[in-house]
Amino acid sequence: MSSNQAEIDALEYDASLVLSKIRSVKNTFALINKVPPDILTLIPDYLEDVDRDQHLIKLTHVCRGWRETFTSRPSLWTCLDCTSVDKARVYIERAKSCFLAADLRDAGDTTRWGNAFLLVAPHIGRLKTLSIFATSTQVIPVLVEHFSCRVPLLENLTINVGTVPKGYPSLPDGLFDGDLSSLRELRLAGVLISLPRSDLSSLTTLHLCDIPDDRSLLTRLLDFFDSVPNIRHVRLLNSIPSSSDVPANRVLTLPNLKRFEITAQPAHSILLNHLSIPAGASLTLECSYSGGESPIPSHLPKFSNGLLNLSDITTVSLCFGPERRFLRLHGPSGELRFLGNWNRGRASRPDAATISFLQSLGQFNLSSSRWLTVQRFNLGPSPHPITDSIVYQTLRSMENLFSLTLIHCKNPPFIHTLNPKKNPSAIVVCPNLKEITFYVEGPNDVRVDELLGMAEERASRGRKLSVMTIVSTGTSAPKDVFQLRKHVLRLECKFDDAPPEWDTLPVQAM
Repeated sequence: MSSNQAEIDALEYDASLVLSKIRSVKNTFALINKVPPDILTLIPDYLEDVDRDQHLIKLTHVCRGWRETFTSRPSLWTCLDCTSVDKARVYIERAKSCFLAADLRDAGDTTRWGNAFLLVAPHIGRLKTLSIFATSTQVIPVLVEHFSCRVPLLENLTINVGTVPKGYPSLPDGLFDGDLSSLRELRLAGVLISLPRSDLSSLTTLHLCDIPDDRSLLTRLLDFFDSVPNIRHVRLLNSIPSSSDVPANRVLTLPNLKRFEITAQPAHSILLNHLSIPAGASLTLECSYSGGESPIPSHLPKFSNGLLNLSDITTVSLCFGPERRFLRLHGPSGELRFLGNWNRGRASRPDAATISFLQSLGQFNLSSSRWLTVQRFNLGPSPHPITDSIVYQTLRSMENLFSLTLIHCKNPPFIHTLNPKKNPSAIVVCPNLKEITFYVEGPNDVRVDELLGMAEERASRGRKLSVMTIVSTGTSAPKDVFQLRKHVLRLECKFDDAPPEWDTLPVQAM
């Protein structure tokens, strides 16, 4: 009986093998399996970054052929998230000799960190990318123990330590044996590290976030910038000291810089006083104030001589309101953005910062500016309106201004300045101005009599406007608006049209 049972089991096993082979042969006739293997291997390249690993594993479960195809491509298995020891082991095996990218997250589990490090540590020489996200300082000893060796191929390094109640952790100088000669991108958040001063000639990107304030930090930053001649992109988020002991005459040049972003609260230019931003670079300053008691700043940071090489400014853009500020200078010589966000609800002085913005423009040469856009958010009464004299000081230097766009602004100060009969110098301000565009809330926001006087006077002095455009969200045209046709070459009126979004305004059209 037992002998017969064994024979039946053997026959059943052989039959299952035959059926498996039949199914496998049958699958080869499916259209998808007629795709050449070298084309099939490209499918993972189009997977979404979100849950990419899960999608990749699902591909290996479609059929035996797919599994063999994808598991035999080592470059698909180089990203180690170390969420599972077994998974990490399989990935390392399939990656063969390819370069690796490790993403280590403790998620509060130091034991798993240790196990993950034990798997990655023997292969540290193959790492090109290493990202470490920790929620506790307990991981620092584990990190030091396993990563105090050379990483000659490492190009991208991220170390992010979450909020630590007892201060910021410090990483020792011996981390990675002090050798980061191939490093191209460095991102640090919430962690202090001795920024190396040598062997960083390959570094092009630096991001610092939530670095504690101390008087020596500025010196360390300047020493660091002095050691990275090829730095191109810098982003500093809450990582600028409020004071320093750096000599005022110390100024560094960053010859290859393309983009520099600073977010600080409050806004200040202490670092910029010691940097020379090259022509063609983009500089963004962002500050934020929150809470009902936070004051609106009465002035902007004074830009140092290192920024005054931003001389060829073709576009000036100004956005203001009780909750939003945006100053932008743009041209072939580079770009400067100053962003402010005041979350104060109903502010009592919505135009105060606007006046400061306009006055701060006097630090720069605006004679080449061709486009000026002024936009106002959150309309309401203001005890600090933009006066004629402030607008005059701004427009007077714009000898080559070609196009002026006013979005939700009160017109008289600008119109008075452009009218030779009403501005302080009694001359034609912005003599090359050809286009004016108004975006208004309704027909009552347009002072047609002021526009008529300005357009007529400029025309009589040989400075006739080519185009005047009035875009209104109201349902009817302002009274007598079409009389303007006598004094401009072309008048365009559009109604029930929304103003453009600030971030979508093209530079060359501002």
